[in-house]
Amino acid sequence: MKILPVLGMLVFLPFGLPVFAADLSSAPMAAIDPAPVSVREALSRYLSLEMVRATFDVVSRDELGAELDAQAVRWEGAPPSAAEIADIDQQLLAEASYYIVSLSYLVQVGGAIFPTDKAEDVYANDTLVRLDDLRRRLLASIEEGADVLPILTEVEQIRALTEGYRTVPEGFGLFERHEELLNHVLQTAPKAGATPA
Repeated sequence: MKILPVLGMLVFLPFGLPVFAADLSSAPMAAIDPAPVSVREALSRYLSLEMVRATFDVVSRDELGAELDAQAVRWEGAPPSAAEIADIDQQLLAEASYYIVSLSYLVQVGGAIFPTDKAEDVYANDTLVRLDDLRRRLLASIEEGADVLPILTEVEQIRALTEGYRTVPEGFGLFERHEELLNHVLQTAPKAGATPA
């Protein structure tokens, strides 16, 4: 994956993730009191986080379903606490922001290989504008407790673009599997108050 070498460089940049994430909001994420969520919403956020990690091969793509199922079992069919949701949201903000900034840096240093139907400068400028907008939408969505899947799907589309694809090739990304994995786990997840067998 092209963005992986970039991540190593980002660690040493003065505008790397710690500053980038801090700039996203005037208030630290820990101060945000998340609204109550359903089990589905909580698992969806958790899966989005794991999919970002799997994009960078931090966790195995093949184990996403099993890990989501294990998380559902840990929560025993009930929504997690506000503190747990806040922790997931904070990690999701940091790691999804890192995804966005790594792509931005890739474009800025000329490492992207865009399709040839437009001038490279046109693609680069448009892509940087889109990434900046997605960064802001990500923060707003997490602060509002909204679904970040559409944002992550668009980021993945941009990653495909930087690798020369006008559309996301089959098997390229992960987020297209989000609802399938989530629905499968929800069908088999324990229900709140159920007596263990």
